[in-house]
Amino acid sequence: MINNGQKGENEDHGKNKAGAEAGMNDNGSALQSTKETLFRELLESRDTVFRICLGFCRNSRDAEDLTHDVYVTAYMKINALKNIQSRKSWLYKIARNTCLNHLRRSPHQSLLSLDACAPAVEGATPEESLELQEQLEILKTVISTLPRRMKEVFVLREYGRLAYEEIAGALGLRLGTVMSRLNRARQSVTRKMRSHNYG
Repeated sequence: MINNGQKGENEDHGKNKAGAEAGMNDNGSALQSTKETLFRELLESRDTVFRICLGFCRNSRDAEDLTHDVYVTAYMKINALKNIQSRKSWLYKIARNTCLNHLRRSPHQSLLSLDACAPAVEGATPEESLELQEQLEILKTVISTLPRRMKEVFVLREYGRLAYEEIAGALGLRLGTVMSRLNRARQSVTRKMRSHNYG
Protein backbone atom coordinates (compact mmCIF):
# COMPACT_ATOMS: atom_id res chain seq x y z
CA MET A 1 0.00 0.00 0.00
CA ILE A 2 1.43 3.41 -1.01
CA ASN A 3 1.06 6.18 1.54
CA ASN A 4 0.42 9.80 0.61
CA GLY A 5 4.08 10.74 1.07
CA GLN A 6 5.27 8.08 -1.33
CA LYS A 7 2.54 9.03 -3.78
CA GLY A 8 3.66 12.65 -3.70
CA GLU A 9 7.27 11.67 -4.25
CA ASN A 10 6.30 9.51 -7.22
CA GLU A 11 4.27 12.34 -8.71
CA ASP A 12 7.13 14.80 -8.24
CA HIS A 13 9.56 12.34 -9.79
CA GLY A 14 7.26 11.87 -12.77
CA LYS A 15 6.90 15.62 -13.25
CA ASN A 16 10.67 16.12 -13.05
CA LYS A 17 11.28 13.35 -15.54
CA ALA A 18 8.67 14.76 -17.93
CA GLY A 19 10.17 18.23 -17.53
CA ALA A 20 13.66 16.94 -18.27
CA GLU A 21 12.44 15.10 -21.37
CA ALA A 22 10.61 18.21 -22.54
CA GLY A 23 13.80 20.24 -22.02
CA MET A 24 15.80 17.74 -24.02
CA ASN A 25 13.26 17.88 -26.82
CA ASP A 26 13.35 21.69 -26.79
CA ASN A 27 17.15 21.67 -26.94
CA GLY A 28 17.10 19.14 -29.77
CA SER A 29 14.62 21.24 -31.70
CA ALA A 30 16.71 24.37 -31.14
CA LEU A 31 19.88 22.64 -32.34
CA GLN A 32 18.11 21.32 -35.42
CA SER A 33 16.72 24.78 -36.17
CA THR A 34 20.20 26.30 -35.82
CA LYS A 35 21.63 23.63 -38.11
CA GLU A 36 19.00 24.30 -40.77
CA THR A 37 19.52 28.07 -40.55
CA LEU A 38 23.28 27.68 -40.85
CA PHE A 39 22.95 25.34 -43.82
CA ARG A 40 20.67 27.81 -45.61
CA GLU A 41 23.34 30.47 -45.11
CA LEU A 42 25.95 28.13 -46.61
CA LEU A 43 23.70 27.59 -49.63
CA GLU A 44 24.02 31.30 -50.40
CA SER A 45 27.63 30.56 -51.44
CA ARG A 46 26.58 27.90 -53.94
CA ASP A 47 27.69 29.89 -57.00
CA THR A 48 31.16 30.32 -55.52
CA VAL A 49 31.37 26.62 -54.66
CA PHE A 50 30.32 25.76 -58.21
CA ARG A 51 33.03 27.99 -59.71
CA ILE A 52 35.64 26.37 -57.48
CA CYS A 53 34.50 22.91 -58.55
CA LEU A 54 34.48 24.02 -62.18
CA GLY A 55 38.08 25.09 -61.80
CA PHE A 56 39.12 21.63 -60.70
CA CYS A 57 37.13 19.46 -63.11
CA ARG A 58 36.50 19.11 -66.81
CA ASN A 59 32.93 20.24 -67.41
CA SER A 60 29.92 21.90 -65.83
CA ARG A 61 28.10 18.58 -65.31
CA ASP A 62 30.95 17.26 -63.16
CA ALA A 63 31.08 20.61 -61.36
CA GLU A 64 27.36 20.34 -60.53
CA ASP A 65 27.87 16.82 -59.18
CA LEU A 66 30.83 17.94 -57.08
CA THR A 67 28.89 20.94 -55.78
CA HIS A 68 26.13 18.57 -54.68
CA ASP A 69 28.71 16.36 -52.94
CA VAL A 70 30.19 19.38 -51.19
CA TYR A 71 26.85 20.35 -49.68
CA VAL A 72 25.99 16.80 -48.69
CA THR A 73 29.30 16.61 -46.82
CA ALA A 74 28.75 20.03 -45.28
CA TYR A 75 25.30 19.05 -44.01
CA MET A 76 26.56 15.78 -42.56
CA LYS A 77 29.48 17.48 -40.79
CA ILE A 78 27.85 20.76 -39.83
CA ASN A 79 27.82 19.88 -36.14
CA ALA A 80 31.62 19.73 -36.28
CA LEU A 81 31.81 23.42 -37.24
CA LYS A 82 33.32 25.04 -34.16
CA ASN A 83 33.40 28.67 -35.24
CA ILE A 84 30.30 29.88 -37.07
CA GLN A 85 32.13 33.05 -38.09
CA SER A 86 34.49 30.96 -40.24
CA ARG A 87 31.68 28.98 -41.89
CA LYS A 88 32.54 30.12 -45.43
CA SER A 89 36.21 29.17 -45.13
CA TRP A 90 35.06 25.84 -43.69
CA LEU A 91 32.77 25.31 -46.69
CA TYR A 92 35.45 26.26 -49.22
CA LYS A 93 37.87 23.85 -47.57
CA ILE A 94 35.31 21.05 -48.02
CA ALA A 95 34.96 22.10 -51.68
CA ARG A 96 38.71 22.01 -52.21
CA ASN A 97 39.09 18.61 -50.53
CA THR A 98 36.12 17.16 -52.44
CA CYS A 99 37.64 18.29 -55.74
CA LEU A 100 41.10 16.96 -54.91
CA ASN A 101 39.61 13.59 -53.97
CA HIS A 102 37.75 13.62 -57.29
CA LEU A 103 40.99 14.29 -59.16
CA ARG A 104 42.74 11.45 -57.35
CA ARG A 105 39.98 9.09 -58.48
CA SER A 106 40.08 10.54 -62.01
CA PRO A 107 43.74 11.41 -62.65
CA HIS A 108 43.13 12.25 -66.30
CA GLN A 109 40.81 15.12 -65.45
CA SER A 110 42.14 18.53 -66.45
CA LEU A 111 41.36 22.07 -65.44
CA LEU A 112 38.95 24.12 -67.47
CA SER A 113 40.25 27.35 -68.87
CA LEU A 114 39.04 30.47 -67.11
CA ASP A 115 36.72 31.39 -69.98
CA ALA A 116 35.81 27.94 -71.24
CA CYS A 117 32.18 28.35 -70.34
CA ALA A 118 31.88 31.90 -71.62
CA PRO A 119 29.78 32.51 -74.74
CA ALA A 120 31.50 33.10 -78.04
CA VAL A 121 32.61 36.65 -78.68
CA GLU A 122 29.82 38.45 -80.48
CA GLY A 123 30.76 39.37 -84.04
CA ALA A 124 33.89 37.22 -84.07
CA THR A 125 34.81 35.62 -87.38
CA PRO A 126 35.20 31.82 -87.58
CA GLU A 127 38.98 32.31 -87.70
CA GLU A 128 38.93 34.50 -84.58
CA SER A 129 36.71 32.04 -82.73
CA LEU A 130 39.06 29.18 -83.64
CA GLU A 131 42.08 31.15 -82.45
CA LEU A 132 40.33 31.95 -79.15
CA GLN A 133 39.47 28.30 -78.67
CA GLU A 134 43.08 27.30 -79.30
CA GLN A 135 44.25 29.90 -76.80
CA LEU A 136 41.84 28.61 -74.17
CA GLU A 137 42.98 25.03 -74.73
CA ILE A 138 46.59 26.08 -74.22
CA LEU A 139 45.65 28.01 -71.08
CA LYS A 140 43.84 24.94 -69.76
CA THR A 141 46.94 22.83 -70.29
CA VAL A 142 49.20 25.44 -68.71
CA ILE A 143 47.08 25.68 -65.55
CA SER A 144 46.92 21.91 -65.23
CA THR A 145 50.74 21.76 -65.07
CA LEU A 146 50.99 24.02 -62.02
CA PRO A 147 52.19 22.36 -58.81
CA ARG A 148 49.23 21.37 -56.61
CA ARG A 149 49.85 24.02 -53.94
CA MET A 150 50.01 26.80 -56.52
CA LYS A 151 47.12 25.38 -58.52
CA GLU A 152 44.64 25.27 -55.64
CA VAL A 153 45.39 28.88 -54.66
CA PHE A 154 45.08 29.94 -58.30
CA VAL A 155 41.73 28.15 -58.71
CA LEU A 156 40.25 29.53 -55.49
CA ARG A 157 41.24 33.06 -56.51
CA GLU A 158 40.65 33.08 -60.27
CA TYR A 159 37.68 30.71 -60.42
CA GLY A 160 36.13 31.02 -56.97
CA ARG A 161 36.98 34.75 -56.78
CA LEU A 162 37.73 34.37 -53.10
CA ALA A 163 39.43 37.11 -51.13
CA TYR A 164 42.96 36.40 -49.96
CA GLU A 165 41.67 36.08 -46.39
CA GLU A 166 39.09 33.50 -47.46
CA ILE A 167 41.72 31.46 -49.29
CA ALA A 168 43.98 31.58 -46.25
CA GLY A 169 41.13 30.35 -44.05
CA ALA A 170 40.12 27.57 -46.45
CA LEU A 171 43.67 26.25 -46.85
CA GLY A 172 44.94 26.97 -43.36
CA LEU A 173 47.70 29.23 -44.67
CA ARG A 174 49.13 32.57 -43.70
CA LEU A 175 47.99 35.50 -45.80
CA GLY A 176 51.53 36.11 -47.04
CA THR A 177 51.84 32.49 -48.16
CA VAL A 178 48.63 32.78 -50.17
CA MET A 179 49.82 35.94 -51.88
CA SER A 180 53.23 34.44 -52.60
CA ARG A 181 51.84 31.23 -54.10
CA LEU A 182 49.29 33.13 -56.16
CA ASN A 183 51.97 35.49 -57.47
CA ARG A 184 54.21 32.57 -58.48
CA ALA A 185 51.27 30.78 -60.11
CA ARG A 186 50.35 33.85 -62.15
CA GLN A 187 53.97 34.37 -63.21
CA SER A 188 54.24 30.75 -64.26
CA VAL A 189 51.02 30.91 -66.28
CA THR A 190 52.07 34.18 -67.94
CA ARG A 191 55.54 32.85 -68.77
CA LYS A 192 54.22 29.63 -70.28
CA MET A 193 51.53 31.44 -72.26
CA ARG A 194 54.18 33.74 -73.71
CA SER A 195 56.18 30.72 -74.78
CA HIS A 196 53.14 29.88 -76.91
CA ASN A 197 53.09 33.46 -78.26
CA TYR A 198 50.19 34.50 -76.02
CA GLY A 199 50.10 37.10 -73.28
